Amino acid sequence: MRLFLDTDVLVDVAIDRQPYSETAARLLDRIQKSHASSLAAYVSWNSFLEFSQAATPLVGNHKTAEFCSELCGFVKIANVRADDLKSALAFQLAEFRATLQAAAAIACAADLIVTSRAQAFNGLRIPIQSPGAALESLGL
Repeated sequence: MRLFLDTDVLVDVAIDRQPYSETAARLLDRIQKSHASSLAAYVSWNSFLEFSQAATPLVGNHKTAEFCSELCGFVKIANVRADDLKSALAFQLAEFRATLQAAAAIACAADLIVTSRAQAFNGLRIPIQSPGAALESLGL
């Protein structure tokens, strides 16, 4: 199973954004501790930029960099190519940011997008779940 983690999941944990942070943290913890070779988690390169813009003013540069470093230990970065972006653009999502995330999900052949912003991905053909629903459905 390939999970694509939207930026909001990362931001929720890093800045303790309520009411989402606890569930998102549990999901990241379970992914980090999972030794199942059948489970892989991906993020987009763009997520690091968005994440740093949201987190740094609230938790500081050091904690932001520390979180990113730890994250790189257990997630992969989707390798987006022009064809992936073209495919995502064809869905005509309402938010361009979601289009960039969709391109990354397409690039890593995600089976599931994990986000608390499901409405941003309306029309995409990849299943979408909240962190809590993903924990349940994956038995994590």
